[in-house]
Amino acid sequence: MPPVPFAVCSMCRKQLYVGERIYRCSVSTCNSGKVKLVFCNTGCWDAHLPTARHRSAYALEEFARRD
Repeated sequence: MPPVPFAVCSMCRKQLYVGERIYRCSVSTCNSGKVKLVFCNTGCWDAHLPTARHRSAYALEEFARRD
């Protein structure tokens, strides 16, 4: 059975698949509305911090799943 696509990393654009480990930003504005940022690793999550200007943020580790 081929892997099921989930999303692409918001920084490096790597394809992410259902069941893979992903990272999300802990700040609600990064995960609300049409903007749902998802990252393939903590390095990509770290790279979005300078442009996001968060006061206090951390990476949430999850597994990609279909809703």
